[in-house]
Amino acid sequence: SDAMVLCTFDPGAKRLTMTSFLRDLWVEIPGYRDNKINAAYTAGGMKLLRQTLSQNFGVEVDGCIEVDFSQFARIIDLLGGVELELRADEARYINRNLGHGDLQQGLQTLNGEQALWFSRIRALDADADFSRTERQRKVIGALLDKYSSVSFPVAMGMLEKILPMVTTDMSRAELMGYVV
Repeated sequence: SDAMVLCTFDPGAKRLTMTSFLRDLWVEIPGYRDNKINAAYTAGGMKLLRQTLSQNFGVEVDGCIEVDFSQFARIIDLLGGVELELRADEARYINRNLGHGDLQQGLQTLNGEQALWFSRIRALDADADFSRTERQRKVIGALLDKYSSVSFPVAMGMLEKILPMVTTDMSRAELMGYVV
Protein backbone atom coordinates (compact mmCIF):
# COMPACT_ATOMS: atom_id res chain seq x y z
CA SER A 1 0.00 0.00 0.00
CA ASP A 2 2.80 2.37 -0.93
CA ALA A 3 0.47 4.18 -3.32
CA MET A 4 -3.31 4.28 -3.07
CA VAL A 5 -5.09 5.89 -5.99
CA LEU A 6 -8.86 5.79 -6.36
CA CYS A 7 -9.78 5.86 -10.04
CA THR A 8 -13.30 6.99 -10.86
CA PHE A 9 -14.51 6.27 -14.38
CA ASP A 10 -17.30 8.27 -16.00
CA PRO A 11 -18.11 6.10 -19.04
CA GLY A 12 -20.54 8.65 -20.50
CA ALA A 13 -17.93 11.38 -20.57
CA LYS A 14 -15.11 8.87 -21.09
CA ARG A 15 -13.28 10.57 -18.25
CA LEU A 16 -11.08 9.26 -15.46
CA THR A 17 -10.57 11.08 -12.18
CA MET A 18 -7.77 10.00 -9.87
CA THR A 19 -7.81 10.69 -6.14
CA SER A 20 -4.78 9.85 -4.02
CA PHE A 21 -4.89 8.83 -0.39
CA LEU A 22 -1.68 9.74 1.40
CA ARG A 23 -0.29 6.57 2.95
CA ASP A 24 0.37 8.34 6.27
CA LEU A 25 -3.18 9.68 6.54
CA TRP A 26 -4.43 9.02 10.10
CA VAL A 27 -7.82 7.24 10.04
CA GLU A 28 -10.14 5.01 12.04
CA ILE A 29 -9.58 1.39 11.02
CA PRO A 30 -12.64 -0.77 11.72
CA GLY A 31 -11.85 -3.32 14.44
CA TYR A 32 -8.41 -1.81 15.10
CA ARG A 33 -7.03 1.28 16.76
CA ASP A 34 -6.60 4.46 14.75
CA ASN A 35 -3.54 4.32 12.53
CA LYS A 36 -2.11 5.32 9.17
CA ILE A 37 -4.34 4.30 6.28
CA ASN A 38 -1.72 1.94 4.85
CA ALA A 39 -1.94 -0.05 8.11
CA ALA A 40 -5.48 -1.03 7.08
CA TYR A 41 -4.09 -2.83 4.06
CA THR A 42 -1.32 -4.44 6.11
CA ALA A 43 -3.81 -5.67 8.73
CA GLY A 44 -6.58 -6.89 6.45
CA GLY A 45 -5.75 -6.47 2.78
CA MET A 46 -8.09 -4.86 0.29
CA LYS A 47 -11.17 -5.88 2.29
CA LEU A 48 -10.16 -3.86 5.36
CA LEU A 49 -8.84 -0.99 3.24
CA ARG A 50 -12.24 -0.81 1.50
CA GLN A 51 -14.03 -0.76 4.87
CA THR A 52 -11.66 1.95 6.08
CA LEU A 53 -12.30 4.11 3.00
CA SER A 54 -16.05 3.63 3.41
CA GLN A 55 -16.08 4.45 7.12
CA ASN A 56 -13.80 7.49 6.91
CA PHE A 57 -14.70 8.99 3.55
CA GLY A 58 -18.01 7.45 2.45
CA VAL A 59 -16.24 5.94 -0.55
CA GLU A 60 -17.59 2.65 -1.88
CA VAL A 61 -15.02 0.91 -4.06
CA ASP A 62 -16.44 -1.24 -6.88
CA GLY A 63 -13.24 -3.01 -7.81
CA CYS A 64 -9.60 -3.15 -6.86
CA ILE A 65 -6.44 -3.68 -8.84
CA GLU A 66 -3.18 -4.28 -7.00
CA VAL A 67 0.24 -4.13 -8.62
CA ASP A 68 3.57 -4.70 -6.88
CA PHE A 69 6.67 -2.70 -7.72
CA SER A 70 8.31 -5.24 -10.03
CA GLN A 71 5.11 -5.89 -11.99
CA PHE A 72 4.44 -2.15 -12.22
CA ALA A 73 7.81 -1.72 -13.92
CA ARG A 74 7.19 -4.72 -16.20
CA ILE A 75 3.80 -3.35 -17.30
CA ILE A 76 5.37 -0.02 -18.25
CA ASP A 77 8.14 -1.82 -20.14
CA LEU A 78 5.52 -3.92 -21.95
CA LEU A 79 4.01 -0.68 -23.26
CA GLY A 80 7.40 0.63 -24.34
CA GLY A 81 7.75 3.14 -21.50
CA VAL A 82 5.84 6.29 -20.62
CA GLU A 83 6.46 9.88 -21.61
CA LEU A 84 6.77 12.30 -18.72
CA GLU A 85 7.99 15.85 -18.29
CA LEU A 86 10.90 15.83 -15.82
CA ARG A 87 12.46 18.62 -13.84
CA ALA A 88 16.27 18.62 -13.71
CA ASP A 89 16.31 17.53 -10.05
CA GLU A 90 13.89 14.67 -10.76
CA ALA A 91 16.08 13.42 -13.62
CA ARG A 92 19.19 13.58 -11.40
CA TYR A 93 17.37 11.76 -8.58
CA ILE A 94 16.32 8.89 -10.85
CA ASN A 95 19.74 8.59 -12.48
CA ARG A 96 21.48 8.62 -9.08
CA ASN A 97 19.16 6.01 -7.52
CA LEU A 98 19.53 3.67 -10.48
CA GLY A 99 23.30 4.16 -10.45
CA HIS A 100 23.18 4.98 -14.14
CA GLY A 101 21.09 6.80 -16.69
CA ASP A 102 21.00 9.75 -18.98
CA LEU A 103 17.63 11.27 -18.14
CA GLN A 104 17.52 15.03 -18.44
CA GLN A 105 15.10 17.85 -17.82
CA GLY A 106 12.22 17.94 -20.28
CA LEU A 107 10.00 15.38 -21.97
CA GLN A 108 11.54 11.93 -21.49
CA THR A 109 10.45 8.37 -22.19
CA LEU A 110 10.91 6.47 -18.93
CA ASN A 111 11.24 2.71 -18.76
CA GLY A 112 9.53 0.80 -15.96
CA GLU A 113 12.34 1.08 -13.44
CA GLN A 114 12.75 4.81 -14.07
CA ALA A 115 8.99 5.40 -13.82
CA LEU A 116 8.91 3.52 -10.52
CA TRP A 117 11.66 5.72 -9.08
CA PHE A 118 9.87 8.82 -10.40
CA SER A 119 6.67 7.66 -8.66
CA ARG A 120 8.43 7.25 -5.34
CA ILE A 121 10.23 10.64 -5.16
CA ARG A 122 9.21 12.66 -2.12
CA ALA A 123 12.42 14.28 -0.87
CA LEU A 124 12.70 16.95 -3.55
CA ASP A 125 9.69 19.06 -2.66
CA ALA A 126 8.61 20.92 0.47
CA ASP A 127 5.19 19.28 0.28
CA ALA A 128 6.76 15.77 0.16
CA ASP A 129 3.95 13.23 -0.18
CA PHE A 130 1.63 15.65 -2.00
CA SER A 131 4.14 15.97 -4.84
CA ARG A 132 4.81 12.23 -4.63
CA THR A 133 1.13 11.39 -5.16
CA GLU A 134 0.97 13.90 -8.00
CA ARG A 135 3.85 12.04 -9.67
CA GLN A 136 2.03 8.74 -9.16
CA ARG A 137 -1.07 10.12 -10.87
CA LYS A 138 1.08 11.44 -13.74
CA VAL A 139 2.59 7.99 -14.28
CA ILE A 140 -0.80 6.28 -14.19
CA GLY A 141 -2.20 8.88 -16.58
CA ALA A 142 0.73 8.46 -18.98
CA LEU A 143 0.36 4.68 -18.76
CA LEU A 144 -3.35 4.86 -19.57
CA ASP A 145 -2.71 7.36 -22.39
CA LYS A 146 -0.13 5.01 -23.90
CA TYR A 147 -2.44 2.01 -23.56
CA SER A 148 -5.42 3.85 -25.08
CA SER A 149 -3.35 5.05 -28.05
CA VAL A 150 -2.95 1.55 -29.48
CA SER A 151 -5.45 -0.25 -31.68
CA PHE A 152 -8.15 -2.40 -30.10
CA PRO A 153 -6.55 -5.73 -31.11
CA VAL A 154 -3.17 -4.61 -29.75
CA ALA A 155 -4.84 -3.36 -26.54
CA MET A 156 -6.55 -6.72 -26.07
CA GLY A 157 -3.26 -8.55 -26.61
CA MET A 158 -1.53 -6.31 -24.07
CA LEU A 159 -4.36 -6.83 -21.60
CA GLU A 160 -3.84 -10.59 -21.86
CA LYS A 161 -0.19 -10.07 -20.91
CA ILE A 162 -0.94 -7.54 -18.16
CA LEU A 163 -3.70 -9.46 -16.33
CA PRO A 164 -1.37 -12.10 -14.87
CA MET A 165 0.78 -9.26 -13.44
CA VAL A 166 -2.01 -7.80 -11.30
CA THR A 167 -4.27 -8.96 -8.51
CA THR A 168 -7.88 -7.91 -8.86
CA ASP A 169 -11.32 -8.73 -7.58
CA MET A 170 -12.86 -7.64 -10.87
CA SER A 171 -14.06 -10.16 -13.41
CA ARG A 172 -12.50 -10.44 -16.83
CA ALA A 173 -15.76 -9.08 -18.31
CA GLU A 174 -15.64 -6.02 -16.03
CA LEU A 175 -12.04 -5.32 -17.01
CA MET A 176 -12.82 -5.77 -20.70
CA GLY A 177 -15.67 -3.28 -20.29
CA TYR A 178 -13.16 -0.59 -19.40
CA VAL A 179 -11.03 -1.40 -22.44
CA VAL A 180 -13.89 -0.96 -24.89
